[in-house]
Amino acid sequence: MATFKKLPASLALQRGTVISDGAFFHLIDGKTESLKVMYHGIRGTQNVAGNKSKGSASGESVAREVSNIQQTESAKLLPNAKLLVTWDFRLIDLADILFASATKAGADKSDEQAFRKAFQGFVARAKDSDGLKTVVGRYVRNVVNGRWLWRNRLVAESIVITVTPSQNSEKSYTFKALDYNLNSFDNPSADEQALAEILLTGAKGDATNAGLHIEAVVDFGMGGVEVFPSQNYLEDKPKGFSRSLYQLNPVRPQRGADNNQFLGQAALRDQKIGNAIRTIDTWYPNAEEYNHKPIAVEPNGANLEHQFFYRVGKEKMSAFDILKEIDDLDPNSEKGMFLIACLIRGGVYSEGD
Repeated sequence: MATFKKLPASLALQRGTVISDGAFFHLIDGKTESLKVMYHGIRGTQNVAGNKSKGSASGESVAREVSNIQQTESAKLLPNAKLLVTWDFRLIDLADILFASATKAGADKSDEQAFRKAFQGFVARAKDSDGLKTVVGRYVRNVVNGRWLWRNRLVAESIVITVTPSQNSEKSYTFKALDYNLNSFDNPSADEQALAEILLTGAKGDATNAGLHIEAVVDFGMGGVEVFPSQNYLEDKPKGFSRSLYQLNPVRPQRGADNNQFLGQAALRDQKIGNAIRTIDTWYPNAEEYNHKPIAVEPNGANLEHQFFYRVGKEKMSAFDILKEIDDLDPNSEKGMFLIACLIRGGVYSEGD
């Protein structure tokens, strides 16, 4: 097998997925209403490890030490509502994934030109491969099993997901998300295969509007419960502010206001949905030790849940290593399928001196 010693000094792949945010709605008797993030105050208790405050403190001092007064944001259903989440998804042509491949100024360009040719050859092989069908089929499974709902899936009593092709809005496919095992991609149904074929036309460059519209109706068995959109990372949170939630059409809260405030529409961020649906990697080294539990496709197998890199080590199974084998790589092999998934993920794979 021909192997490149180094990757190009500048190598960037654009993301092969187009994913919208997942908008939250109240659903009541078939009617929808935007579900707003609420800004409000709470009085909790101090529960921090290592709190050395004396238990014998008295009076107002005790109230200050034990109480934890916070301003926060939350999202809750109306008393008689179910949760509706909607978003859209398609794949772009694999041939358009390579965004930049270049050497340093003044360097010999022959290796970069050879890599570019090998990359294009792999993409051509991948388009006609069963490996691409497997990867896209796994994406579809993660759409219909509701993995992308994250904690909302965990606490739901039932979830019905309806998928409608953008090319044919009169045809839709319905799935009971909780009937699917999150750790299995076996036995795809005829409806799953039909949806995969639609996405494949986009990945192969045969259509530019081969998208899917996804709607999930989540029943928690009761109304008025908290639901879980994405959270925002805030590097410098205001004092006493505990949590910021992601919003569509965001509204800035008025700090210090006396009453609860309704802000923008709650939503799952596209990045969070994308991470969930690309949780398809069961090809990492020693996967059998973990019962082939899928992890998100990441170049080094980075996994936040376990704080571990599954693809870093002597096996040389990172995307950086596999890219060096791209010239003769079989897209139907486990390495090949992982690399296809990495191409769809996108990212920067430059290798300096």
